[in-house]
Amino acid sequence: MSTRFRLAALTLVAAVPVARAAAQSPMRSPASERPLRLGIAGGVVIPRTGNTARALETGLHGQAFALLKLPGGLPALRLNVDYAHMQFAKPTTGTTGTTASSVGALDGARTLLDGVAGMRLNLLHGPVRPYVLAGVGAFNVRDALQASATSVATGGTTAAALDKTLTSTNFGVDGGAGIAFKLGPIDGFVETRLQNVYTRGKGFVDTKSIQSFPVAFGLTF
Repeated sequence: MSTRFRLAALTLVAAVPVARAAAQSPMRSPASERPLRLGIAGGVVIPRTGNTARALETGLHGQAFALLKLPGGLPALRLNVDYAHMQFAKPTTGTTGTTASSVGALDGARTLLDGVAGMRLNLLHGPVRPYVLAGVGAFNVRDALQASATSVATGGTTAAALDKTLTSTNFGVDGGAGIAFKLGPIDGFVETRLQNVYTRGKGFVDTKSIQSFPVAFGLTF
């Protein structure tokens, strides 16, 4: 047996275990296939219904979440924490008959803190993935209003001050849709949601529900 043939045979024998190990080792999963992922996002929140005596202005919104992939092709489980802050719009001066009233130095805001457990379902698979969201959770609504009021009527002037904060925690639902897209090793996404909080008609809120509309851009790692 020639030396060249022996070297070829030894090379083949040494290559077999390496090829077998390479075939048995799993390929590294892409980021979108990881069993647990974390995400952050921020944007604006638009109030829709359930305002106080004063209208609410569009505010700021931030969120963080964990995305857990479930077996069997089920939609992913999404655990979300949101924070939103909205200011009260400035009041106007009104006049009725012989009585004029004005409110000045208004400083009021609504903050919304919630925890939501829901599902995320990808409608398509690939580098661009539209998806839908649906979940339920607890929503803490805090309304704070501080203002000095002065009313001028026939025969005198009266002054009063308002400094009140009301907080309530209620059940609510959260649903929406978005688009996720690859940004190298991570994903970016844009989504819109509608949050509906079922209230008990207390505080400044005189309706049975509060609705807000968060619009956010974020990253998933």
